[in-house]
Amino acid sequence: MDELDKRIIALLVEDGRMSNNEIARILEVSEGTVRNRIRKLTENHMVKVSGLVSPDAISEKQLFFLGVKVAVSKDLSIISEKLSQLQQVQSVYITTGRYDIIIEAWLPVKSGLIDFLCGPLASIGGIVSTETFLVMKSYGKWVQEQVVDKMTEPPLE
Repeated sequence: MDELDKRIIALLVEDGRMSNNEIARILEVSEGTVRNRIRKLTENHMVKVSGLVSPDAISEKQLFFLGVKVAVSKDLSIISEKLSQLQQVQSVYITTGRYDIIIEAWLPVKSGLIDFLCGPLASIGGIVSTETFLVMKSYGKWVQEQVVDKMTEPPLE
């Protein structure tokens, strides 16, 4: 990632809807250069452009952090990868300190936590214990929200 990539990313962070033409004009490069740079950054999993919502805007869900201890340290990456693939999970971090892994989960208010703990989380082997932290208020936090359930909603025409 070079300086131009970083400047493109900075503009997208400021406004993810900014057009390639606008970015090119600001950075004084061609639109093709911007398009190719963004394509390479996304293909290499260095950048993901997506719509995010404030957790405070969705009253039906709550943000939780879960501290996770695993049985065997050599399984940290395998367990973390499995956790990151769960629909409810926003992020997974391998950490130092009291917990081996920290999970950021976006769960329904009614029975979401217990359903998550007894369902998807329990299905992943190698987890010894968890501790749950409810986020009461967040500042500067944005989450990915699946507004329309693609499995149950008819396609838009």
